[in-house]
Amino acid sequence: MVAVLWSLSAPRDLFSAPPSTAVLAREAIVLSGVWAYVLLTLAIVVVMRWRWIEKPLGGLDRCYRLHKWAGIATGAVVLLHCILEWLPDGLARIRTAQSADASRQVGLDWNAATQEMAELANGTLLCALIAIALLRSIPYRWFRKTHRLSALLYLATTWHALLLLPPQLRLTPLGALVGLSALLGGAAAAVSATGGVGRHRRVNGTITWLEAHDGMLEVECTLDTRSLPHRPGQFAYVCFDPAEGPHPFTIAGADPQARKIRFVIKALGDYTGQLARRLALAQPVTIEGPYGGFDFRGTASEQVWVAGGIGLTPFLARLEYLRWLGRRSPSVTFFYCTRDTAKDPYVPRLRALCTQTGVTLVLVDSARQRPLDFEAITAGLHDPAGAELWFCGPARFGAALQRAWRATGLPGRRFHREWFEMR
Repeated sequence: MVAVLWSLSAPRDLFSAPPSTAVLAREAIVLSGVWAYVLLTLAIVVVMRWRWIEKPLGGLDRCYRLHKWAGIATGAVVLLHCILEWLPDGLARIRTAQSADASRQVGLDWNAATQEMAELANGTLLCALIAIALLRSIPYRWFRKTHRLSALLYLATTWHALLLLPPQLRLTPLGALVGLSALLGGAAAAVSATGGVGRHRRVNGTITWLEAHDGMLEVECTLDTRSLPHRPGQFAYVCFDPAEGPHPFTIAGADPQARKIRFVIKALGDYTGQLARRLALAQPVTIEGPYGGFDFRGTASEQVWVAGGIGLTPFLARLEYLRWLGRRSPSVTFFYCTRDTAKDPYVPRLRALCTQTGVTLVLVDSARQRPLDFEAITAGLHDPAGAELWFCGPARFGAALQRAWRATGLPGRRFHREWFEMR
């Protein structure tokens, strides 16, 4: 899109005669700058938790995945843009002359201040993007605090983009794209900087039940003023400690009439590993949501569910919902991968729920059986070409299943996967 709008906005003589090195340098700097700015705008807008963005993209988990890769792409293009500007001789002199002309037109020497702020913003943003993308060892609480600075960096970059966009491009399609990006991104940055992201979807409550077993922690909360309407399979941001901030957890069940909501949390890191010791009854909690598009709404005649580890949670919520409705789903086959069937505390509950709802349960015990593969999944299906697969579990397992699904020529839109990575 940026390339097309640039071609419609570039000087006509650029295409009518062989351009000089100076002209190519100028256009390369402009194109890379606008490209980086639009990518940065995309990265900040898609994680604002606005419904009109979340729904078309298929859920907030996919929004955050897009945010991650748009941020990485922004860092790469910013680096390219800076290299073009910092190259010796030709490009550097061209950029300096262009900025000086622009500053003389407004009667002020904006060049020095704008250039210094742009370099600081771009350099800091680049370092932050690389650190966030690669350094998973950074604790979440520090990641969250430092990541909020990106809103201020975005505003600084917007100033840079608007002031240094060549005057002849401001009333062109490319200039309109920059202006639209500034409006959307500026609004998003303002909301983010003031802590307003998701504020209208928050509700307070207290912890009314806790149970820990086999590395799992079940937490039930009673909400103060209203229930949290959701579809089984969705998740919410739960804040047990304001200093730590909210973390996403799948909703394992709820009782709307009693304003109760339940989460199943697995000890996967420093924070979740300490929750069993840190949480207590009557402790206040803030819940924001619901989010996500992993809601089992499909059009296929046959569904396959595959869960591994804590990926059981959305399927558990769906089974309890089907039992509450009194609905039977004989067209569903549920593969649950567990380390030890005899010791898994959820196996008895799953067997009861599947019996009550008509779902076919297939237990895969990794201690006694070979790992589940795509061939074993499709072997029991009546019509694999007309089925759809819902997966939640380890990332590598999901990637392997998705590759096998596509390799057989099955439609990609029928493979549903929870991208539960928020950084």
